[in-house]
Parts: sequence; structure tokens; C-alpha cells
Amino acid sequence: MSKPTKPKVARPVDSRRDSLQPAQLFRVVAETATDGIITIDERSTILFVNKAAERIFGYPVSEMMGREVTMLMPDYLRETHRKSVGRYLQTGKKHISWTAIELRGLHRTGKEIPLEVSLGEHVHGKTRIFTGIVRDVSEREQSEALLRQSEEKYASMVHSSPDAITLRSLPDRRYLEVNEGFTRLTGYTTEEVLGKTPADLNLWVEPEPHRTTLEKVETEGQVQGEEFRFRTKSGEIRYGRVSAVRVMINGKQYMLSVTHDITDSKRVEEELQKSESQFRSLVHDAPYGIYRVALDGRLLQVNPALVRMLGYESEEELTRGSVEKDIYRNPETRQRLVRDHWQKQDFREVEAEYRRKDGNIIIVRMTGHPVREKDHSLAYIEVFAEDITERRSLEKQLLQSQKMEAIGRLAGGIAHDFNNLLGVILGHSDILDQQIGGNDRLRKSVEATRNAAERAAALTMQLLTFSRKQVIEPTVIDLNASVMEIEKMLHRVIGEDIELSIRLQPDLGRVKADPGQLSQVLLNLAVNSRDAMPSGGKLVIETANADLDDTYGRQHLGARPGPHVMLAVSDTGTGMDSETLSHIFEPFFTTKETGKGTGLGLSMVYGIIKQSNGYIMAYSEPGRGTTFKIYFPRTQESASPVQKANDEIPSGAETVMVVEDEAPLRELTRVLLEDAGYTVLESSGAEDALETAKDMQRKIDLLLTDIVMPRLDGRELANQMVSLRPDLKVLYMSGYTDDIIVHRGVLTQGAVLVQKPFTKRTLLQKVRETLDSKSQAPSHQVR
Repeated sequence: MSKPTKPKVARPVDSRRDSLQPAQLFRVVAETATDGIITIDERSTILFVNKAAERIFGYPVSEMMGREVTMLMPDYLRETHRKSVGRYLQTGKKHISWTAIELRGLHRTGKEIPLEVSLGEHVHGKTRIFTGIVRDVSEREQSEALLRQSEEKYASMVHSSPDAITLRSLPDRRYLEVNEGFTRLTGYTTEEVLGKTPADLNLWVEPEPHRTTLEKVETEGQVQGEEFRFRTKSGEIRYGRVSAVRVMINGKQYMLSVTHDITDSKRVEEELQKSESQFRSLVHDAPYGIYRVALDGRLLQVNPALVRMLGYESEEELTRGSVEKDIYRNPETRQRLVRDHWQKQDFREVEAEYRRKDGNIIIVRMTGHPVREKDHSLAYIEVFAEDITERRSLEKQLLQSQKMEAIGRLAGGIAHDFNNLLGVILGHSDILDQQIGGNDRLRKSVEATRNAAERAAALTMQLLTFSRKQVIEPTVIDLNASVMEIEKMLHRVIGEDIELSIRLQPDLGRVKADPGQLSQVLLNLAVNSRDAMPSGGKLVIETANADLDDTYGRQHLGARPGPHVMLAVSDTGTGMDSETLSHIFEPFFTTKETGKGTGLGLSMVYGIIKQSNGYIMAYSEPGRGTTFKIYFPRTQESASPVQKANDEIPSGAETVMVVEDEAPLRELTRVLLEDAGYTVLESSGAEDALETAKDMQRKIDLLLTDIVMPRLDGRELANQMVSLRPDLKVLYMSGYTDDIIVHRGVLTQGAVLVQKPFTKRTLLQKVRETLDSKSQAPSHQVR
């Protein structure tokens, strides 16, 4: 059996043995402290440093021990420290109180550290020991700097705000602080406002609503967006919107308010109200049709312009008796608009055809947009409609005019070149005719050749007439007399089964035109009417004075406003549709059977009228006949005397210089002139002719020159040669005359031109006429 153990007896604790000594206690406190603790001697040598100082300065404890404490100071503080310690030791003071001072330390990285240092002193033997408790206040300094920046930022925001910001005491409501926005808005200075109430400044226009607002702040704590009127220092009335809140500062109540100036927006709102009224007036007076239409087609509102555009009597009649689909010529147009635009987006410049109340069709261009409710559902559509019927008509006329002009240039160019060839054929036919003697077989061949060439020349002449390249000799004529002169011929042309009726205005004005061409116009129109009445009918020729106004000029491209004489040719024939009507003046366009017409008759009419500065318009419908209306400008000049024709083929003995770049035609001209007794000098171009003209030993009586030539044209050649030989006469020749040579195909008074292709008779008559004239070339040039 084991022995029982003795119970242990606890020994008394020796407090002196287990308790920490003061030095040990200091070390424990120093090592656990969050602030740095540094102990130095009189020479500033570091005797002790704790771990916290290692964190603050970045040096290990081992590197700081035994070194001068100035290592932890910036350079500019080290000498100051040494002198301060020296002065302190010399004074013989025995104690430094634990007073906190602010210093700058130096981190191992070279960065300065803001420090708060508390110093203490004790004597160990004969040595004075100094202990400093060091606290890094970097974070506190940063926080203070941020706080200052924040305060400055918000103060700057308050003072620079465009809104008026005020702080007022409650309940007396006196201004304690105001920003620059308030002084700008009211015109008062800060000194004039502080300590006063709005009532003292007579600031409010209506005091009662403002007092109600202040009471609401005091009772409810805030107001939002209250509008009011206020009076500035200068007396101007302005509008403001205020938001205010009640705040507590040090136990006292204040009101902080922000007022935004809404004067401009208020005035804009008032102007908008005026504008709305003006807009309604503008809509009412607008020249364009404006209307609102529901999706189901009900016309909700229309303006007077739309009523007039559609031919109704009143707005009520249009909105009561119609739905929008009835306006359109084609109901599918509205379906397309609803599908593609109304339920989606705005639409611009959409063209459609409207049907007027009388059934006539007009072309409109629409612009509009859908108006929606707050829930985005479609309320109605606003539509602006412009009648562009007249514009489209003019555009169509312009395209037709441009097409005719292009065709004319082409036809004129072809005719010019062809005329040169025909001139050679006709000229040599004349020469052969004189030389064949009694050979009947050859004579018949020459006659056939000449007849074919003359028919071809007639065709080219028609092309030249259409293209306005034919030379004309206009005179002042009485249109009534011209119609009566051709009446007998017209009876023979149209036949007995067509009744001819002539209606002439007695006091008809005079016109300036080529009489021969005017006869061609009447004959061609009469033949055209005859062909349109195969079973007989009525042909009416009328004349009348007419004054074309600006409206007619706008609606008919090429027509010029002013006094005119009208010539109308109407028939009761088959008529034409709009498609045929758009082509009738084009060369070689014909509705007749093959071999029954060349398609040049109306083309020639068109060219003659245009060349005479006139205007021609055709009106026709299938089964309702056709009317051609021609307008010639009225002139105040006296009628020109009638000249008798001379059938004699003249001759002469003068010297003629012929300048022609086409060799065959030049050779033919030389032969014809020499056969008539003239001496001929030939030149293929202007340069050669000028060289010959400089030789003053050579006699030259007449210059016969082509107008269109390479490098130097006939007009310039004539000018230069006349300057060398002032007595020289000039005769021009050309297959056609461009605008640069003959303005609109008309010769100036006194200028003479022989038209290609010419016969022997024509050439010799023009040569003799020019040589016998008294006028000089310089004063009678082609323009």
C-alpha cells in the first residue's frame, strides 16, 4: 500500500522578488508605446530609442543608437538644435517641463515628417539626460489640410454660385450671410443687406406670399421651388424660384435658402404665349395648306389656304363633309403614308395628287409629323401641303425646251455640213446644164440631179429653220394682211370639205417677222389641220391683240410678259393625247403613215416662231380638236415697203476674193463667178487671204468669205481686211449661222449674206447687190 501524500502548502509570495524594477517597467512601456521615445545626453548622443521611433524615422534601432540625434533632423534644423542645447546648459537650469512643441523630422528616405515632441529632463549622477516623446502627426496634418481645402472649396462654391444663397436668423429673419450671387441678383452690397430683413429693403413685390413661404419653412422645415417676384435695388422687377431649409447651428435656428433667377425663362414663357397666338394667326394666314388629321382620316383642323387649294367654300364644309382619304386622287397614297410615316416618324417633301372639289387634280408636296400623347400613343398628324402643280408644269416645259434645244443643235450641225455638199451638187448641175448642148438624155440626168438636190436642200432648210440657224430677213408687217394674202392658197390646200373661217381683229398691232416664213407657218398648220380632219371639219384662223402678264410668263416657259399679237389656228379634228402633244415639235416625229410626212412641218413652225422671239403653245384633247396659239411681240415700228423681185442674172467685171475652207465649194464658186465675168482670187483660209490683201498692187473689190472657219472666222477676217482696204465690200456666206455670228439668226441692217446651198442666180444676185451698195463694210458687220 502506498504512502499517503502530504498536501502541498502554498508559500507566501515575495512581492519584492516578483515585481518589475523601475528600469524594467520603463523598458516595457517604451517598447509597447505607439509614440517614439528617444533619450539623449548633453552631447545629443542617442542613449535609448524604442521600436516606435524605428517606424517613424525608418532607421533600425541599431543604426540610431550612439549617434547624434541631429541625424533625425533636416539640415536647416541641426545647427539650431546644437545652439539651443548649448544655451540651455549654460543657463544652469535644472529641469525641462513636459511641453509639447512642433518640429520637423527627417525620414531615412529624405522626406520631412511633421512631429509633435514633448521633452523631459532628469539627472543621472552628474549627467543630464533628456527624453523626448515623439508623435508623427502627418495624418492629422493631412486631415486638417483636407478639411481646410473642403471648407475653402464649399465657401468658394457658395460665393461663386450664380444663384443667390443666404443664411437668415429665425424667427426675426435677418440676413446673416449672403453670397455674391445675391448681390449680383439684387444689386445690393453685402454691407447694405446684413442685419436687415427683406421688408427693410422693400425686396418683395407681393409680401404676403413670401411671408407664407417663410412660415412654411419654420413649421415644416423646408420649401421646394416656390416662385415669386422681387424688386432689385434699381427698381427692376424680376422672377425667382426659391428652395429653403431650416437648420440648427449651436442650438439656434436658421434658414438657409437658394434662389434661382428665372426671369429670362419667365419672359420666354410669356413670349411663347404671345408666339402661340401669333402662330395661330400665321397658320390662318399661311399661303400653304395646313391641317390636322386623325389616324382614321377625320380632318380635325384646316386652314383657309387648304380650303382655297381644294376649292371648298369654308373650313366647316371641308371638315364636315370629307375625310382625308377623299382628298387623294389615289387612296393607296394615304395607305402608304400611314404605313411608312405616320405611325413611325416625320416625313418631308412627299409628293401626292389631290383631288379638288370640282374634280381637277393638283400636285402637292407634303411635309408633316405625328403628334403623340403622353403615353406615346398617336394623337393626330400635322400636315403642311404646298401646291406645286405650276412648278411641275414649268419643270416639264423646261425639260422639253432643253430637249428641243439639244435636238436643234444636232439638226443644225448636220444641215450645215450637208449644205456644203448640196451646194457643190447644185453648182455643178448648173455648169453641166450649160455645157451639154442638145443631148436630151444628159439634160434629163442633170435635171433629175438638180431636182433631188433642191428637195434635199429644202429638207435641210427645214432643219435649219427648226434649229433657228436659218438666216431670216424680218420686216415690220401687218399680220392681218399676211393672212388675207395667203387665204386663196389655203382654200386650195385644205380642200372643199373643210370650212375655212377667218376672224381678224381690225385694230391689230404690227409685228416684226420674215414674211416668207410666216406664210410657211400658216401653210404647215393648215396642212396639219387638214390631215387631222379626213372627213371634213372646220378650220379657224384668228388674230387679236394680247397682253401677257407675269403670271402667264411664270406658267409658260419661254413666254415673255408684254404686248403681243396673237395668231390662233384651230381645227375640229381628231385631237391628240398629252403624250403625243409633248413630242409634236420634235424633228421627224409624225403620227402619219410611212411615206405620208417627214415630221419636219411643226418642227419648222417651232423654229420660225422661236427665231422671231415669239411663243407657241398647243392645246388638244382626243376627239376635241387642236388649237395652236402663237404670240408675236408687238412693235411700234412702221411697216416695211415691199421690194420687187429681180429675175435677171447679173454679171460684172470686178475682182472678187473668195475665202472658203471647203475646196470643192471654193472651186465651184470660182467657176460661177468667172463665168459671169468676174476676176477671182482664191484663199483656203484667213491667213492666206490677209497676205494677199497686203499686196496693194492687187485690186480687190469684194470679199466673199465663209463665216465659220478654223482659227480666224469670216467676221474677224473682214474687219482686218477692211482696215487695210477701207473701200472693200464684204459678202458673207454660210450653211448656218451660230449665235456668235448672227444673233438669233437675224442680220443687222446693211449686212449681206448668201445662204448655202446657193444657186448660180442667188450667188450672182447677192454679189451684184453688195458691189452696188453704197454702205461700207465696217458699219454693217454681222453681229
